Amino acid sequence: MKGKIPCYVHANREATTSCALCGNRLCTTCAVAVNGIDYCEGCAPATALRQSYDEDYEKLPVLDTTQVPIATFDSRFFAAIIDMGVLFVGIVVAVLLLWLLTGGSLDFLRSAQSQPVAYYLLRFVILLSVPVYLFLPVALHGQTPGHRVCGVICLQPDGHIVTIHQALIRALMQILSALPFFLGLAWMIWDKDKLTWHDHVSGTRLYEWQANT
Repeated sequence: MKGKIPCYVHANREATTSCALCGNRLCTTCAVAVNGIDYCEGCAPATALRQSYDEDYEKLPVLDTTQVPIATFDSRFFAAIIDMGVLFVGIVVAVLLLWLLTGGSLDFLRSAQSQPVAYYLLRFVILLSVPVYLFLPVALHGQTPGHRVCGVICLQPDGHIVTIHQALIRALMQILSALPFFLGLAWMIWDKDKLTWHDHVSGTRLYEWQANT
């Protein structure tokens, strides 16, 4: 399923729709419909009808977590460095665009007095881009760009794809984990299960992941 959005139940199938209530990605086998609206089994009303059946209908994880180790501190650390680098480049691009739009002035970096629109727009972009960057790639593929480079993937403890809610909680907790001097990330050094704060709260795990896994 490289390059495609997988079904959250069948990791080897491409998602073609999503649940109207919880947002989980679904393949044609998983989706159940009422009046043309698709749901997952957990959210579907009693009158819902499955679109199709097959003999392969079983929950298929992305990987066997009994055979794959939890991501090491080094992998997490370098993935975080890469992701922060990507975010930094994006913010620099936003600053350059605002610099051009304001006639070559950088006053909006310091004060809102002379260029209030640019001042608040930049801060809005930063506040929005960080959680979206941490949430969206994990919700769609289980990996941020940093995860991909460092060979790790975010999954549920049983190896299945994370839900939309888990990805959102994880992204928000990552920000909180970073605020006290990255204590939430460093927590895995002392944690008996090698988990960070955002792992614990979101119910997700970061596993070592290679192309041939």
